[in-house]
Amino acid sequence: MTDPRDLGYAPPDLERNPDRDDPPDYRQPFARDYDRLVHATAFRTLQGKTQVVAPGEADFLRTRLTHTIEVAQLARRLAERLGAHPDCCEAAAILHDFGHPPFGHVGEESLSAAVDAVAQEWGVAPGEVGGYEGNAQNFRLVTTVLAGSGAFPGLNLTRGTLDAATKYPWQRGELDSDKWCFYPTEAGEAAWMRAPVPTERRYARSFEAQVMDWADDVAYAVHDLEDWYLAGFIPLGMLTQSHNARHRLVDELVERARRRGKLASPEGSDTQRPTPDELSETVEALFAQGDGPFARFSALGAEFDGTVEAQQAMRIMRKRLFELFTRNVSLAEPDAPPRRHYNDLAIPRWLRMRNDVLRDMIWIYVIDHPRMATYQRGQRRIVDDLYRIYAEAVAGPAANLGVFPRDTQRRLQDLADAAEDGAAVETLRMIADHVGALTDANAARLHRRLTGEVDTAFFEFV
Repeated sequence: MTDPRDLGYAPPDLERNPDRDDPPDYRQPFARDYDRLVHATAFRTLQGKTQVVAPGEADFLRTRLTHTIEVAQLARRLAERLGAHPDCCEAAAILHDFGHPPFGHVGEESLSAAVDAVAQEWGVAPGEVGGYEGNAQNFRLVTTVLAGSGAFPGLNLTRGTLDAATKYPWQRGELDSDKWCFYPTEAGEAAWMRAPVPTERRYARSFEAQVMDWADDVAYAVHDLEDWYLAGFIPLGMLTQSHNARHRLVDELVERARRRGKLASPEGSDTQRPTPDELSETVEALFAQGDGPFARFSALGAEFDGTVEAQQAMRIMRKRLFELFTRNVSLAEPDAPPRRHYNDLAIPRWLRMRNDVLRDMIWIYVIDHPRMATYQRGQRRIVDDLYRIYAEAVAGPAANLGVFPRDTQRRLQDLADAAEDGAAVETLRMIADHVGALTDANAARLHRRLTGEVDTAFFEFV
């Protein structure tokens, strides 16, 4: 078990907030962080949260939990190869989706909008509350009393692990970004965590966070592609066999990039956004090369048929894609330490584009499908309704804290009794904590109970 100090990690990287005298332990600090995370309730509830569709739609589809485990495995292997501490990167990957609300990204968007709307109705500036963002919720869960009890807030993780799990080290509105990692309520904890970061890297991710984030992108691209090929939505065989099918895919990719403002002009030299020609070249490199990751699909039908040949094609696809995405990244500064804010992860432009194309295929073939649109409309409504119902239970004309779990009731009542400045902000955050922690199934059940759509639900959990 490698001690972080042997890899050059300094005392501030291993410091905890608050600092406390833990009993002697043979584990090194990052391993202790990992162990605390895998025993957290937030980790277990990921088994009931959407990856692309809700758990239970099909036995072979990933859930948010299995996705997280796969990201952690990739992050550890990347760290081992590049020289960062494996336990730190793996722990960050375990943490990276703790704050994901029910129903995935649509639930996240709906919950954030509901928090802002109710804040305005309560006379609180939305900027004081911070909306809802899964990454910011990650940080809140492990740095506040929500994940712990008594005198020690959160899980008391090291600074290095917290920073490694921080993809967007700023508050909402601080940068022109629709992502952020800190709510105003955790500004003090965020300042402590980022205190040793050099000024010029104020908004930069640590090296370990970059490793974790790339592992997330790779797992998403490879595993979701595999799932939705098995489900019959992604025609891998047709894409390897038909130029016309690849051409149609390129048209869809170009249109999607254009709608999102992510497309460079054909004459431009934008280093971040691809041109239509580059998207076409990327699709050809992935699907038309005889030694490419999808080559074995050239002799198969359009859909997975369960044959040995199809299973072998999938195994080879998975192996070659993992090799492609893990062996072609490197240290930006070969002579600098591969840790914290001393170095960055170098991802070649062509490699990033291949990963982006595979991830965009999930949107084109699955998420933008009309079936998904109707599915998600109802999910958005459930999350919005739940937040408003719970907010009315706190401050509405028929206030009734009894609809909350008992521990939440006590904390809400304490806030109301204290009547301190900021109590409304913390109350709004606490309601968001409650809704965000629900699994998909529990959110749907509670919505039915609270709206009177069922009449025999006494023995269901609240």
